[in-house]
Amino acid sequence: EDGVTKYRFTLQMPSYIAYMTYGPNRAIREELYRAYTTRAPQNGEIIDELMRLRQESAELLGFQNYSEYSLASKMAPDPQSVLKFLNELVDASRPQGEKEIAELRAFAGDIDLQSYDSAYYGEMLKKARYDIDEEEYRPYFEQHSVILGMFTFLESLFGLRFVPQTLELWDEKATAYDIYEGDNLRARVYFDLEARKGKRGGAWMHNFQTHCEDTQGCTHLSSAFVVCNFPPSSETSPSLLRHDDVVTLFHEMGHTLHHLLSRVKEHGVSGVNGVEWDAVEFPSQFLENFAYEPKVLKLFAKHYETAEVLSDEMIAKLIRAKNFQSALFMLRQLEFALFDFELHSRLYQGEEVQHLLDTIRARTALITPPSYNKFQNGFSHIFSGGYSAGYYSYKWAEVLSADAYYAIVDEGVFGSELARKYKEIVLAKGGSQSMQELFVEMMGRECESKNLLRLSGID
Repeated sequence: EDGVTKYRFTLQMPSYIAYMTYGPNRAIREELYRAYTTRAPQNGEIIDELMRLRQESAELLGFQNYSEYSLASKMAPDPQSVLKFLNELVDASRPQGEKEIAELRAFAGDIDLQSYDSAYYGEMLKKARYDIDEEEYRPYFEQHSVILGMFTFLESLFGLRFVPQTLELWDEKATAYDIYEGDNLRARVYFDLEARKGKRGGAWMHNFQTHCEDTQGCTHLSSAFVVCNFPPSSETSPSLLRHDDVVTLFHEMGHTLHHLLSRVKEHGVSGVNGVEWDAVEFPSQFLENFAYEPKVLKLFAKHYETAEVLSDEMIAKLIRAKNFQSALFMLRQLEFALFDFELHSRLYQGEEVQHLLDTIRARTALITPPSYNKFQNGFSHIFSGGYSAGYYSYKWAEVLSADAYYAIVDEGVFGSELARKYKEIVLAKGGSQSMQELFVEMMGRECESKNLLRLSGID
């Protein structure tokens, strides 16, 4: 309780999330929640102005609304397709979401569960029934073993060989590998994976050289960097990763392969260049899914001291923890996506914005937020970021990745014919064609959303 003043005056996101998740004092949680969800009231007028300007700009360019304008450069064919896609996921997720919220209410006991309670009791429930001990897993994910295991997996999946290069690089722990298909050199990838003083935080892929053909007919091979901030190794201890780190590595490697394996001659649409916004995360999410696949994990998840392979039970715990309250999370993301897309489908002003959000929440929010909640005033993704009329892209790409992932898993992973098609169609053609065309060419059918539900453990 003596932290009230501290939290009252430092309402930054990390502190807010930490207390809402772990803070046992309900009164403080409510105070924090009210302060956070009513912040920046002046943004209401700014939102009105933004929406007027976006509608005006869309009309000047010949579109009926900003949603239509946004889709002109995306994979989704029209606004009706996006809304149908999102609403079908809501309908499919809500029954399990209701079961998850009922479980949470039963666990919380006699209290009338409110929005400011869900993160706290959710964390307690997860710890009681689903949580894993990250420290128990770290010895099985020694960095060097993970890298070599990932290379073995990619060789089995795509026929790629990673050959280490002896080069003088910017840091002694940075590494470089040339990528071969058979005897043909295709690309080079650099890894800078460990945290160090002065290094920018986070994880990302950076495309250094794009595969292309210049005006003299000379082919330039591609190269890229994979940068992470994993625990540093030392002379006496290896770099031991969390499983989340493994997922991150696979995610960034998915982006990297999308860039490196391009065979397009034109620079502007080769590799990750020119790929539609709602499809650009498809290859990264596709590959990260394999970080939970038992056959893949067993290639490298070995205790660095005993060589014991990660057990089936420990792998199952990872998957259960990943899918904890997955339907509630799905509904939350769909609420954001529907609000964003419908808001940009016509001109909403003043109280119409709140009414639209309330209408959507009637279907997606299984705990009704209090009337003072003005979430929209802080929704920076769509008002000051790049996701206006495009927040649906997260789920759109997840559906593509889950559908392709399970098609390959159901073939048996290793030696999959569909994996070869994925490399030759999706990865090789970069942004030269719409991902819609590439996906249908690869799969022989349209994308199906049922596999995203399967991946999330939603019945």
